[in-house]
Amino acid sequence: MANQPKKIDWVDLYARARWDRLLSVLAVFVVLIILIVTVCRSCGKDEETEPAVTNSIAETIATTEPPIDYSKAVFLSPSTQYDNLYACDGTTTEAAAMIDLAKRVKSLLEADGYTVFMCGENDSVKDKVAQGNQLRCGAYVALHTNSGGESGNGQGTEVFYNSYINGSKKLAECIYTNVAALTPTEDRGMKDETQRDLYEIANNASACCLLEVEFHDIDTLSQWILDNQDATAEAIAGGIKNYLAIAESIPPSGTTDPTAPTMEWNPEIVH
Repeated sequence: MANQPKKIDWVDLYARARWDRLLSVLAVFVVLIILIVTVCRSCGKDEETEPAVTNSIAETIATTEPPIDYSKAVFLSPSTQYDNLYACDGTTTEAAAMIDLAKRVKSLLEADGYTVFMCGENDSVKDKVAQGNQLRCGAYVALHTNSGGESGNGQGTEVFYNSYINGSKKLAECIYTNVAALTPTEDRGMKDETQRDLYEIANNASACCLLEVEFHDIDTLSQWILDNQDATAEAIAGGIKNYLAIAESIPPSGTTDPTAPTMEWNPEIVH
């Protein structure tokens, strides 16, 4: 009879099987499955916590960014003396006239691309100086009009500066030269901190000056101030630009002498 396929004896095969080996292989597979599941869960947790790490880095960068450089910016501090009346009409105040003048100067400078800060219309002198010292602009310019004089009939423009601060005298000179050429009377010159106790000059940290445009307690001169706001603004803005154009050649602003005098805050002294 021809060769016939041999029948598989399943009973015999089952009896000869090595179950210990099968169980070992199965155990290995189980362990591998457990490891894979554990790794997947761990990756999921890492993904969940990643945004927190990113935020922490962003916060660190934010706190380590250098402060903004305002060395080419200008801080304008017009008078906020609302009690000083102009003789020409008895109603215009020094504060109103100088705030108007400062706004004109600000517009001229901003039109030429300069960054300009201006104090609030009711800020005290102490507030103004604190703002200026925080910003550390390249030029701090206080705008005022004068009164009294030695004999009660003073005239002319004058400017005060802090000789202890780099650039202050040059800033004062640039502005004074322009405004003095414009005013109709004989002018009074440039004066340092020893000539008058001025809080804004004594306590500043930037190149600074305080300009007295003219005398507002003389009828004709107070009227001249009001009639020449545009021309005066152009003279002041031009002086500031002239100073900033050469400011890079001047050492950084700041008090250069630790013995520089300062003034205690006195609310009775508004200049």
